[in-house]
Amino acid sequence: MGVCGSRPKVNEEDLSSKKKNNNNNNHRRRRRRILRRRVSSRKIEANNVSHSNSALQASNRASDAAWFDSTSALDSECDDEFYSVYDGHADEIGEDRKLSLDHCGILPNNCLPCLTSNAIAVEKRRPMSPDTPSSRRKSLSKLSFKWREGSSDMTLLSPKAFKQKHLAGSSVPFCPLEKQTPGSWSQIEPSSFRVRGKNYLRDKKKEFASSSAAFYPLGADLFLSSRKIDHIARFIQIPSINIPGDAPSILIVNIQIPLYPAAIFQSENDGEGMNVVLYFKLSEKYSKDLPDQFRESISKLINDEVERVKGFPLDTIAPFRERLKILGRVANLENLSLSTTEKKLMNAYNEKPVLSRPQHEFFLGENYLEIDLDVHRFSYIARKGFEGFIERLKLCNLDFGLTIQGNKAEDLPEHLLCAIRLNKLDYSNFNQFGF
Repeated sequence: MGVCGSRPKVNEEDLSSKKKNNNNNNHRRRRRRILRRRVSSRKIEANNVSHSNSALQASNRASDAAWFDSTSALDSECDDEFYSVYDGHADEIGEDRKLSLDHCGILPNNCLPCLTSNAIAVEKRRPMSPDTPSSRRKSLSKLSFKWREGSSDMTLLSPKAFKQKHLAGSSVPFCPLEKQTPGSWSQIEPSSFRVRGKNYLRDKKKEFASSSAAFYPLGADLFLSSRKIDHIARFIQIPSINIPGDAPSILIVNIQIPLYPAAIFQSENDGEGMNVVLYFKLSEKYSKDLPDQFRESISKLINDEVERVKGFPLDTIAPFRERLKILGRVANLENLSLSTTEKKLMNAYNEKPVLSRPQHEFFLGENYLEIDLDVHRFSYIARKGFEGFIERLKLCNLDFGLTIQGNKAEDLPEHLLCAIRLNKLDYSNFNQFGF
């Protein structure tokens, strides 16, 4: 028998159905690829739209947040003093410290009973600046407290925060003025500052202040935080000091200093920074050493009274607190390595007073008055100048004081509310806020 050489008969209908199936499969694959491209392109477009909307909203917020000083009538006659809202030069204050208790808080070698201060409503906090380095963002994100969202009365949620409060003055130790130990505070004479003299309205001359101040320093703290901390006395164990008189026994000054870059069109005025907290005690000779007019001015400041200010064409009503004035100077300029330009700037602007309005807030407690000075809201030029100087704070001895500006003859000469020296504070050596 021979071998059959014929091929099996192929059904043409089967071949055509297979071709159709292959064509359909290829079509489906191409369709999926096209759909993927369309979906990805839509995602990209959506992202672009959301980014543009975010930018637009930020721009709107920036325009909405724009404000101006409506009380310019308080500007004094031909004065050389500065206003933080306009001017470019605001005075700055500026081994891991484990909240040392070797001097038991505010007073060296003294233990004081402490009071728990009451919390009040604060505004909703904003997020950390997008310019924050990732390493810094991680360290600052480990705070032991957070704010309750959607509530006008934001209270601390962490039980730990209620059980343990920071002992006032335990992070920055005291040292005598002549030693100038780095990372410490010292007491200075109020008379070391120059203020408006008795005849200032006529001769525009300043003279050294009297040797008496309304409050004297008790201690200082420095905290790092991922955002501003308003009314910081709520988280501090405040000494139980009660001195009879018309003024609170303790004055707390909370200086809020930004550590993120300044921006010209900055819609947010919050972000990582430090809080330099200064504590002062009412003078036991408050009624004896200070004139009645100055004590009356302090009462108006505490009670948030208003006054009539002469202006053209009409008089205006302004808060008395807008007279609060910051005095600051670098006491060791000769020890700093400054360029010729920097020396000229420092000589021109060192020890120039700055009215703190409108970047300040006041909080009145049971036995204390807290004043928050918000450098985050200073003008761009002031912020930029401070940004270039902040790394040199660890080399500076900074003198800080407060007074109430005298706009009338009866308010002169000016007297000091308080005064203190901060010796070479290096903020990188201090702990973040979170107890």
